[in-house]
Amino acid sequence: MPSLTSPVAKLLLTASASALSLTAVTGCGVFTGSWDVTLEVTGEGSGDVSYAFSGDSDGTSESGVMLPWSMSQNVGYGFNDVAVTDAAPGTVCRIYVDGKLKDEQREPDAEGTVGCFVNLQ
Repeated sequence: MPSLTSPVAKLLLTASASALSLTAVTGCGVFTGSWDVTLEVTGEGSGDVSYAFSGDSDGTSESGVMLPWSMSQNVGYGFNDVAVTDAAPGTVCRIYVDGKLKDEQREPDAEGTVGCFVNLQ
């Protein structure tokens, strides 16, 4: 086994560190793509907002949120969604990707729910 000061050991340590650094950088979307995503809900009154960004497997729910509401995050590949329950007529959800509107739903259904969804690939 080479000592830690040998050229072979130094090369192996350098290669390992480089591989770990590359893995960390690609995990942030530097080489795989990343987008600025904004979830938005407009309307009167309040509603129960549920949302998830790419990579967020559990999602988040907030009850009794006063509208308008928005949340932004830089994300990689995956699903992004927002839904509002107990929404008043006229409630609108939108998802913007890099400042461009990608999905918009303009009216809650009969149960008072409106939702938007975008899959980034």
